[in-house]
Amino acid sequence: MNATAENTVRRPRPSLLTVIDRMVSWELIKTLISILLVLVIIIVSRKFLGILTKAIEGEVSTDTVFTLLGLKSLTALAVLIPPSLFMAVLTVIGRMYRDHEMSVLASAGMGAKRLYRSMAWVVIPVLCLSAYMALVVMPWSERQSQARIMHDVETQDIRGIKAGRFNEFSSGDVVLYAEEMDENHDMVNIFVQSRQNDKAGVVVAKRGRLHKTENGDNFVILNEGRRFQGTPGQADYVISEFDEYGVRVSGPEEMSATLRREGTDSLTLFLSRTPRELAELQKRIAIPLGVLTLSLLAVPLARISPRQSPYGNVFSAFIIYILYENSQKISQGMLMSEKIPAWASYAVIYGLLLLMTIVLFLRHLGPRWIRHGLGLGRQP
Repeated sequence: MNATAENTVRRPRPSLLTVIDRMVSWELIKTLISILLVLVIIIVSRKFLGILTKAIEGEVSTDTVFTLLGLKSLTALAVLIPPSLFMAVLTVIGRMYRDHEMSVLASAGMGAKRLYRSMAWVVIPVLCLSAYMALVVMPWSERQSQARIMHDVETQDIRGIKAGRFNEFSSGDVVLYAEEMDENHDMVNIFVQSRQNDKAGVVVAKRGRLHKTENGDNFVILNEGRRFQGTPGQADYVISEFDEYGVRVSGPEEMSATLRREGTDSLTLFLSRTPRELAELQKRIAIPLGVLTLSLLAVPLARISPRQSPYGNVFSAFIIYILYENSQKISQGMLMSEKIPAWASYAVIYGLLLLMTIVLFLRHLGPRWIRHGLGLGRQP
């Protein structure tokens, strides 16, 4: 009977997440979300000012403003994940050292290998999320933003011209002034100055309207006016009257090659194999690679002694991240100019980060601890 009772006793199953895993993961998640929200708000606020300026100048419609803001927020979120996780790990691990929690955990046998295992519950999902955001969401967001802007440009109407002010078109070659707009959005009492082949012309008309041709050119059709053409200071002016006259104010907008690359899907960039496309692809892949390598580096970098400043190695981490970002831009530029191969643009930067991580471990803990932590010093 006792044997039967012993057999019926259920042993508790080991939990997938230990107490240490839950403590480290929860602190990392809270800190990561807080830092990420602050950085995204700062960056998006700056982008919002630029979008708002375009809306005020009539380049985009007011309905597009918040759509562009949301799309730009997705791009900013993806770019800011690596530095946010880097700072989150530094903050959490540095606080644990400062509060002597790491000393207690070390006396219980917890080392860097066990700490990395606890961090993996957060780092691996963030790594997968950052890869998806960088390779899929970012180009999609850029394509949607470009499509919205181009749609506003192609369908722009009288909102591009403001009554009572001088409006510049074609990089300043055409200047248009309309005294007022009527209820049909026709312009009243118009003044237009245009410059072609170093020859200036002035047109005044009673009424006018904006017209877009099939090929995308924008014309102002003027009615009942006069045209003055000649060189200032000379008596060779030609004055002509007209019932209807058209002035070309702008042509179809062309999207720059850089913007097109930013909106190209990642697989197309990879298959193109051209230096500029590979540089754009490197910029995207740098986000998940940065999440992985910076989180590995943050653990030994966060180690502080009780006598150190409560801010720990935040200044050193800031310098490292600035050098990392600048190195990325330099390597992308060299890749675009074909000065280095694609593999070197990755190997140099992330190889240096991994080497820095190993050097910091060797400095703080010594090579003997590294061998023991990796299981190389154990005897069978």
